[in-house]
Amino acid sequence: SHWRVLVRARALASSRPALLPMAEVGDRSKYAGLAGDARGHCSWFLTRTNKEHQATMEHPFMKTIYAKNFDRRAYVHHLAGQYLIFSELERVCERHKGAAPLKSVYDEALLRTAALDRDLRFWCGGDAAAVKSALEGGAAAPQVSRYLKRLAADAGDAWMVLCHHFLQYNAVLSGGQFLGGMVAARAQNEGLSGSGGAEFYEFAASCQPTHARVQRYIDDMDSLDISEAQKEKMLACMQEVYAALLGMFDEAYALAPIQGVSYQESKSSGASGAGAQKKKKKGPPPPPMEPGPRTFTLEQLAACGADSKQLLTAVLGRVYDVTVGREFFGPDGPYAMFSGNDGTYNLAVMSLKKPTLNKFEYELDSEDKECLADWLAYFDNRYGQPLGMLDKKHSVSLQDLPRATKIPFSGVDDDDDEEPAPAAAPAAAQPQSKL
Repeated sequence: SHWRVLVRARALASSRPALLPMAEVGDRSKYAGLAGDARGHCSWFLTRTNKEHQATMEHPFMKTIYAKNFDRRAYVHHLAGQYLIFSELERVCERHKGAAPLKSVYDEALLRTAALDRDLRFWCGGDAAAVKSALEGGAAAPQVSRYLKRLAADAGDAWMVLCHHFLQYNAVLSGGQFLGGMVAARAQNEGLSGSGGAEFYEFAASCQPTHARVQRYIDDMDSLDISEAQKEKMLACMQEVYAALLGMFDEAYALAPIQGVSYQESKSSGASGAGAQKKKKKGPPPPPMEPGPRTFTLEQLAACGADSKQLLTAVLGRVYDVTVGREFFGPDGPYAMFSGNDGTYNLAVMSLKKPTLNKFEYELDSEDKECLADWLAYFDNRYGQPLGMLDKKHSVSLQDLPRATKIPFSGVDDDDDEEPAPAAAPAAAQPQSKL
């Protein structure tokens, strides 16, 4: 999910979208002392589930969707699990929608059960017996059962129900356009008759643009009064939800362990098939690039905002030319607010709140610093050497950050484990550009 990319949206999540990723996200005691416009509940949750979100984004099953070469049987199993979870979640939410806290975020336009039902029938070729068999298989799957048991245990606590609602709907909202395109292309490659097969990722006009709908959700959730103790309980719930979702991905992938491509490769590669993708070498990202010689004032940076011919943004004072990402940093893009501004604090805490752009005095905890280090690796990798530096200094420096452990959405991290050996797979169509 893309909602954490900048709320993320670790959302484009998203953020940790978000954002997702999406992704794309303080020691806990100092959270309460931050200004109201500096950090909200969602930022707090996103930074603390950043690693779990990245694990879902980089899962081998998700990579087969990015590559548009996923196995049909595996995808049907995945859809059946999603149908069982969303149908039960929506039944539970129906009981809580009229009261706090769910009342603040509930929206019938977000409901997914009917769309999942149509998608499942599409991928089963309209065969009612095949749909029934898929749902029975999903219900018997250990990780689907694990999720449903957790949801049943949480059903009586509206705050725990909110955790499921927050993660599930924002993930689909933020990553839907991209994933829906991959799934629709795969259906076409499979020669399936009729249109459809990706309705799970499609939302009504009231939810468009989806990145704005994610931000509305975040604003609504941030307006809630959530105590520190309650946040800790909710965080534990969200982490358990992620663990079950990762287990569900494992189950789907085990049905057909096909090699896919990373999220970043799916956007940048012109190869005609997954097998043509060059496997990236495992290992830690390189250290941050040395910036170019130019010095920029905030006024000069602001002159290259979303409506400009050249788009510039700054991270930790490092000025990047992001013009090639105009779809995202241009006037109608989900991250237009970052163009012409320094977005350091927002990236570190995974916030899309405009008042904290160009914030130079702040404190970051260890998780925030890890997140910021990874974002610097991302911008270096995606947009190349910074043109130069701002003439204004941040209260945090490069020396205060840990070494980056991964380049978000690139499929490269410091894990030396190899992916499972791929089976023969149909060729994937050329991936679409996304960021």
